[in-house]
Amino acid sequence: MDREKTEKQILPRKKIWEIDSSFKCSVIGTCMTCSELRKLSREKVYAIAPGSDDYQLHMDFIGISKMPDLMGRSLHKYLEKKYRSDTRKYFKVATDAEVEVLWNEDILEGLVHSAWWGVITHPRISMDLVNRLYGQLHMMGHDSLSSSYKKKIAIEELKTKVTALEEVLTAERQMYLEEKRKLKKQLSVLAMETDGINILIRENQFLREKLASQKQRNAESQNTAFESTQRTNINPHAINISARDSNLEGSSELQFLREKQVINKKKVEEMKKILCELEQQKVEQAQEIVSLEKMLLQFMNQEEPCETCADQDTEKCPGRNLCGQTVLYVGGLNKMVPHYRQMVENLGGCFIHHDGGKEVSRNILPKMLITADAVLCPIDCVSHDACNCVKKMCKQNRKPFVLMRSASLSSLARGLTHIVQQ
Repeated sequence: MDREKTEKQILPRKKIWEIDSSFKCSVIGTCMTCSELRKLSREKVYAIAPGSDDYQLHMDFIGISKMPDLMGRSLHKYLEKKYRSDTRKYFKVATDAEVEVLWNEDILEGLVHSAWWGVITHPRISMDLVNRLYGQLHMMGHDSLSSSYKKKIAIEELKTKVTALEEVLTAERQMYLEEKRKLKKQLSVLAMETDGINILIRENQFLREKLASQKQRNAESQNTAFESTQRTNINPHAINISARDSNLEGSSELQFLREKQVINKKKVEEMKKILCELEQQKVEQAQEIVSLEKMLLQFMNQEEPCETCADQDTEKCPGRNLCGQTVLYVGGLNKMVPHYRQMVENLGGCFIHHDGGKEVSRNILPKMLITADAVLCPIDCVSHDACNCVKKMCKQNRKPFVLMRSASLSSLARGLTHIVQQ
């Protein structure tokens, strides 16, 4: 009873030479890749002449699969080892219905290769079910060929976009390194000036202590002179005049030192403010470079789909990331407008530009804003009035508004990343 139960649980597998000849092509084509066939062809047991193309190798292994000789057994052993663990479940069932359930589960998970090997080597499956599942496999091959061609076109487009982005990233890195060198130089100058300011602060402290000491000596001198006058009957009026002159001289010196201290404090505050601004610029530049690199990685990662777009992976898909959004760029440099446009369109967006009122009428701006889905504005290449106007209109119309540090491509990359993540 135990032996019969075991045989019922795991059925013997059909050998590859026992498979119907009409399915040999699908077995070799589905269950083995071209690279596997080429690797096996170099083994001595198969005695295949070198230099064969992929189709010839496919046909050679179809011929090998028909015979139960050394080559046929070796091929069957290779496929059994490859798919044994994935197809074990097929040989624990005995009815067509149970096999079809397992087939549908594997197809949903993308396990077409192991599913077909489990079906075609099953000893008790009916030919009606085999023919029906073969029909499904055949049509999947057609769909795969069509999608493969589309993916090839998409990959070529992505390669072009990646090349363009790499060029932009290289240029931006050079600009970043140049700005970094300038920043280090400015920080070095500031450090020297800070050292000078610290020296002045110490000098001020020394002079204040010296002045306090002088005041104390003057007071002691007046007391001594007064006591001496009392003893010698010298005219006290002359002594008072001398002491007053000495006090006036000390007060004048004290006033000068106080004024110098105020000036030095202002210099220190100005230097601290400049240092904070430079540090902030350094942080923003680093963030812009990171945004540009992330954008490049997104283009290189072609497996990442648009999660929220209903038209993803279809001909209607307007593009990744921006997904067809219209981006209005207000201000900036006219010579950079083509590069702004290329970056936005590479992200799947539509680009429109307004120079902030230099040449294009300010009256057109509200109309352009209505058609835009998001607005970007660089603070260094647009008038303060135009910037406030755009900000106010975006708030009224509930449009995303991104204020950028500069009109550079790295700032635009960071702004677009912000829009994509909203």
